Amino acid sequence: MNNNKLMMRNRFFIQVASLLLFLNILAAKAMVKEPDRVTKKRSISAFPILIYDSDIGIGFGGKGVVKNHYHRDESFDLMIFFSTKGEQKYSFIFSCPDIEIRRGEKYDLALDVKLEFNKLLKSNFFGIGNSTINNEFQFPKESSKLEITLSRAFSKSLVAELFFRTYHFSIYGYNPAWGTLNTSISGVGESGISSVSLKLLYDTRDSHINAKNGVRVGVTADRAFRFPGTHFSFSKIRLESNYYRQLFGWKPVMAFRIWMEGIQGEAPFYELCRIGDGWTARGYKADRFIDKTMMLSTLEYRVPLFRKIGSVIFIDAGRVWPSVSKWSFTNWHANVGVGLRYYLENFVARFDVGFSSEGTRIFFNFGHVF
Repeated sequence: MNNNKLMMRNRFFIQVASLLLFLNILAAKAMVKEPDRVTKKRSISAFPILIYDSDIGIGFGGKGVVKNHYHRDESFDLMIFFSTKGEQKYSFIFSCPDIEIRRGEKYDLALDVKLEFNKLLKSNFFGIGNSTINNEFQFPKESSKLEITLSRAFSKSLVAELFFRTYHFSIYGYNPAWGTLNTSISGVGESGISSVSLKLLYDTRDSHINAKNGVRVGVTADRAFRFPGTHFSFSKIRLESNYYRQLFGWKPVMAFRIWMEGIQGEAPFYELCRIGDGWTARGYKADRFIDKTMMLSTLEYRVPLFRKIGSVIFIDAGRVWPSVSKWSFTNWHANVGVGLRYYLENFVARFDVGFSSEGTRIFFNFGHVF
């Protein structure tokens, strides 16, 4: 590990450590029970992971959620994953009150803290734009992340959230002879981001984990600043609108979303708006199309099958543009797909297969796409 990489990581961990005392104070306040809140029961959900992929080898690990262990409506969410070829992901989330418990409640303060390390062996870069050429060039990417969210519910459906996040990225192992990724691309090598965001959210869903009815409409304004150890200054705004409706007597759910996002300023390539991965267009490789503005829409038909098992049929469609002034409704990238869901009390395990003009993609993850 070179000195520059060591210094970047040291700065990241110093930033994390400097926030711990502040978080202790916030957590203590958030964990004070309001007199009119009914404490929910203690619950535990766990799901093992065992998969095989030719790129990463045998992958194994698990995800678990412990909710309300200390009877303060808090939750602890831990996921550990690693593979025989070196791919790794570790994620820890603390919430108080838990996001599902506080849904539909008016509250003064909620705290969410997320720590994550992710080492991807096979990351993609195809260039910037909506018409880039597909390629098979892949490289390792490592990221360490700290995200802190403070929120307040002014009513049962209107919430304001304040985010702070600091990321460290390492992009390496690429070959300049590929003609795609090189040091002239913003974000290559060692880099860091620190940003502050404000989100206003109107949310009438009947569940955060598995919504059957309701709407979720939000606007997020994000500003990244240059601090010691960070390298970029840019602004991002995101509009999202999700709709859920339960149909017929056997209770299938129709879910629809439309998202729009735009960036102004110097953002690294991994922060650009994107179409393609297990959360956007599921028939395309991760980060298949990236640029400074994006629009995405998805329609899902979610059908219960047997007890905790469900299925889904979906259509994703979207595209990117270099700026708002270049927007058009032509040359969208679309895919269809099917999937399975396994519903636990505290989260959903998800398996999706997407089909597009560029092939078939398979994704396993946790939580509904929206």
